Amino acid sequence: MPKVGIYCRLSIEDKNKLKTDDSQSIQNQKAMLCDYCHERDWEIYDIYCDDGYSGIDRTRPAFNRLLHDCETGKINIVLCKDQSRFSRDTVVIEQYINDKFLEWGIRFIGVADNADSDSEMYGTMRLFTSAYNEMYVKDISAKIRRTLTYKREQGQFIGSFAPYGYAIDPVDKHHLIIDEETAPNVRLIFEMYIQGNGYRKIVQELNSRGILSPSAYKRQTGSKYVNSNADASNAKGLWTQSTIAAILRNEMYTGTLVQGKSHHISYKNKKRKKVAKDEWVKVPDTHEPIIDRDTWERTQERLNSRTRSSRSSQELSPLSGKVRCAVCGRPMKRNVYYNKAKTIQYYGLQCATYKTGAMNCPNVKTISGKALEEKIIEELNLIVEQYCQTDEIRLTDFHTEQITALETQIEKLTAQQTAAKARLTKMYKDRLDGLISDKEYSMFRDVLFAEEQEISQRIEDLTNQLETLSARKTNAENQRAIIEKYTHFTKLDRTIADEFIDYIEIGEVSDTGEREILIHWKI
Repeated sequence: MPKVGIYCRLSIEDKNKLKTDDSQSIQNQKAMLCDYCHERDWEIYDIYCDDGYSGIDRTRPAFNRLLHDCETGKINIVLCKDQSRFSRDTVVIEQYINDKFLEWGIRFIGVADNADSDSEMYGTMRLFTSAYNEMYVKDISAKIRRTLTYKREQGQFIGSFAPYGYAIDPVDKHHLIIDEETAPNVRLIFEMYIQGNGYRKIVQELNSRGILSPSAYKRQTGSKYVNSNADASNAKGLWTQSTIAAILRNEMYTGTLVQGKSHHISYKNKKRKKVAKDEWVKVPDTHEPIIDRDTWERTQERLNSRTRSSRSSQELSPLSGKVRCAVCGRPMKRNVYYNKAKTIQYYGLQCATYKTGAMNCPNVKTISGKALEEKIIEELNLIVEQYCQTDEIRLTDFHTEQITALETQIEKLTAQQTAAKARLTKMYKDRLDGLISDKEYSMFRDVLFAEEQEISQRIEDLTNQLETLSARKTNAENQRAIIEKYTHFTKLDRTIADEFIDYIEIGEVSDTGEREILIHWKI
């Protein structure tokens, strides 16, 4: 007697249809398939149900449990209402019904559409059915995306959870209202920041008052909201600096509805891809603001300056926010120290990655801030001296050298990206030819895909830098007026740094004790 695995599935789209047709409900699928087995005296090994999952989703828990039982020989027949209940993904249909099931000795039957892998006709019909099912999912996905886009543009909130400080209007789920319990905390965060307090100080104040963090507050109020990043961290429900940063950059608190910051990569791939900021959907005055526009503008001005004052005075550090690690790209953090008599202040710069212990970075040595300032002044004076001695010097030469270097890097990365794609294509052919197993292909595919994604991101970053440098090269003649304001520099201050320096990269200390310092000039 064959052992049957009954598989039932109901998607969100199907649930919406049940108002007029309940033939696809989980209960009816079970009843029909169980009757089908009893009529033939087949033994039902287990019933597998995925409720609320799309047919294109490969992470369905019951579906994957079914496949495991098939592979381990516990099932002889997979029985579904129709092929679309099993999957709407053409690749999955071919991978399992036309490949693995044959290998494992599994017969697939779809009752409603007469699908039977033992039938000679099924081999031909399977391809047409699979293509139709996938087109159906693609069409549904496109319609849903258009609907959501329309709602965003109309100023309707479409999120599942309101931002901290707001609540979803019980009368209209597409409208936000102020949460009187948490809105004062949002105002406090903005007020403290524009008064000069940093993230750390704000976090300490909120935690000392016993104010619940957004995640902890949602859990206390019975919300089903899950923050995987917060749950995996060591914050244990407390406020963190990243939470403060996110609130300070959230324009929703001004009454402007901001949506469309990310979207699924495709109807098959549910990973989210960030959208460029200029493509976000913003609709002003859709809900009551928690902070006024002036507070928002002052906050963004300080955030975008990326600078901070020293603890002993209100004077900004000349290089604050301009120094990076050449190895990992993270900022170099400032460490202040004094002589024994506490009369002279010094400072050093160290890679933030190494300092915070977030990950390993070989660039561990601190560089003297004063020594770095002196080096910058020395190089800047050489540039000015050279410019003042001859009219043949063109400031665009600095840009040309940097642009050439960036173009070379982009060219190398593009070649690496092409090679990765070629290797992936070759491995896919090897899998089809049986030279490598599906498991080996999946493992290598994931590695190569991750490599290609990383290369793509680096190409994008370098391309953005290239565009910035090209714009500066175009406007280089206008920059002459800046040089002509000075004849000689004696001390680096914030004004000079802002006018002449874009950013600085600090390399590792070599075996000979030397250290590469790369200054990216604005001129």
